[in-house]
Amino acid sequence: MTTTIEDIIYDEMIDSFCAEEIMKKAAKAQCIYIFVEGDSEEAIFQTLLEECGLDFEKHGVVVANYNGIGNLRSSIRLLRKTLSHDRPIIVTYDDDRPGKREAQHIDDELITLFKIPQAPVVKYPNGSMGGSLEEAFPPELFVESSFKCDVILNSNQSLRENFSTIFNAREPWFSQLANFVEARGVKAGSINKIRLAEHMAESCDPIPETFRELAKVALSLREQHPVKSPNDVDLDFLNDR
Repeated sequence: MTTTIEDIIYDEMIDSFCAEEIMKKAAKAQCIYIFVEGDSEEAIFQTLLEECGLDFEKHGVVVANYNGIGNLRSSIRLLRKTLSHDRPIIVTYDDDRPGKREAQHIDDELITLFKIPQAPVVKYPNGSMGGSLEEAFPPELFVESSFKCDVILNSNQSLRENFSTIFNAREPWFSQLANFVEARGVKAGSINKIRLAEHMAESCDPIPETFRELAKVALSLREQHPVKSPNDVDLDFLNDR
């Protein structure tokens, strides 16, 4: 049977497709973890970072939720006992007092610490400066997003305007919102923080600097730890025979 040009092209296409799929699986197996503090971060980080040029599939990036700063060190210890024990981790944490305290205890050459937001925004009661996820976005976007009907039940324009008049962008934002609704008979725990984060992520333009910097850090780590093809077998051991 004669091999035609079409046969050769077809075989090359199949080889290329297989190689691409192999590298995708290799990227996932050799992933870079981005540890996030909670459900809100888990809901929005991938979308925001992909807008900044980070391809989660190609670059092999996985977002992992450690479910609160108090669980961070336990989550790291657990990961180090798995098959992913040698993978780089970007640990993101709120730049508040609990986050700063936990970050001081982390000393691991495979861990890159990344505070949220990158630049201090608010002043805490103890006098320290910092912020959390909400403060990574513009203050006017936080106010606008807070009073969506799926964030605060029975919210309306009047409530938003009343909050705007007392809102201080130099003090912790979410605690101001919680105190505001509590004073009006709404439980602070009923505020849907995930939808609040999603509204901010969907509406922000441009992408806040904190997330652009995080994407750069992830891309830099991937350059330092490139994805290796499973076909690249180290045969140096043969020289020792």
